[in-house]
Amino acid sequence: MRTLATFSASLVSRIPGPLRRFAARDDASLSVEAVLILPLLLWSFLAVYSFFDVYRIKALALKANYAISDVLSRETNVIDMNYIIGAERLYEYLTRSDDGAWLRVTVVHCTADCGESYRVLERDWSRATDNLETYSNDDIMAKLEPIIPWVAAGERVIIVETAMQYQPPFSQALTGVGPRILTDVVMTRPRFAPQLCFDGVGCGV
Repeated sequence: MRTLATFSASLVSRIPGPLRRFAARDDASLSVEAVLILPLLLWSFLAVYSFFDVYRIKALALKANYAISDVLSRETNVIDMNYIIGAERLYEYLTRSDDGAWLRVTVVHCTADCGESYRVLERDWSRATDNLETYSNDDIMAKLEPIIPWVAAGERVIIVETAMQYQPPFSQALTGVGPRILTDVVMTRPRFAPQLCFDGVGCGV
């Protein structure tokens, strides 16, 4: 039975002489190797940095949303539009986003069949910054109902939506990471009050 070493030697012997001699050489040109490998190393560095940066900013944006949601969930006083605008400025400060950021707050409750899959959800109120559209009851059922967790009758859910524009540090042509809008949706329940009230709207039913 032929051994592996014998088989390997036989296989190498079939390689043409010039190729076999080229494979056996250990001399090289450092400058030529540098020209070949430096572009790959540079691209790898830019790509890894861009991938890390977009995930870092995404995590930062989500944490900022959680911070605002937590503040709203602890609020016991009636809030107004100045409060919402202040929350947007806080979001911009936490995410270091200069422009393009927006915030929308919606308070939702269940009105019928709360423990069923065909439940009916309605808003107490919905407000947004930057002239962004707010939600009607139809919008809530069409866009938010599938992602809103179970809500008992008489309870409220505070929905905070935030978005910011992300600009990558390097060109998309180099790394594949291009500009994008980072959007987050966080839902909380009021902690110290039965519901979060908005000035001029009332506290709902």
